[in-house]
Amino acid sequence: MLRRTLMIVAFAAIVLSRIDPVLLRVLLYDRSALAPLFERYADRQWLQYAQFLRGVRAHTRAGERVAVLVPTLDWDNGYSYAYYRASYFLTGREVLPLADATHRVHPENLQRADLLAVWRAPVPTTHRTLVWQGDGGVLVRR
Repeated sequence: MLRRTLMIVAFAAIVLSRIDPVLLRVLLYDRSALAPLFERYADRQWLQYAQFLRGVRAHTRAGERVAVLVPTLDWDNGYSYAYYRASYFLTGREVLPLADATHRVHPENLQRADLLAVWRAPVPTTHRTLVWQGDGGVLVRR
């Protein structure tokens, strides 16, 4: 029994001696303080866009269809980021793309949308009832 206990203690000592102390500090570090920095890094090109999407989320309900309109509909130059970021922030809502990776514009999604989130772009005439305005954009209903 003593031999078995010594073997377990020796094994534990070997394992613990191989753990890098930096890893232990990472486990014990308060990462919530870094969250704003990570978010700011993720949105470094469009700093106000994340705030705008939070406002859109606060003024929409689960299940609603939301189309996102930003200054560019070019998938490779920003629209893909805007669409996927909106999909992340607007979980529970159906985010409809107005353009896709094949560079096709989808005006039918504009017609299907219950709401249109417009950030730093002109509001189409199909959507006119203002729901919310702030952080560089507007949320309008059909």
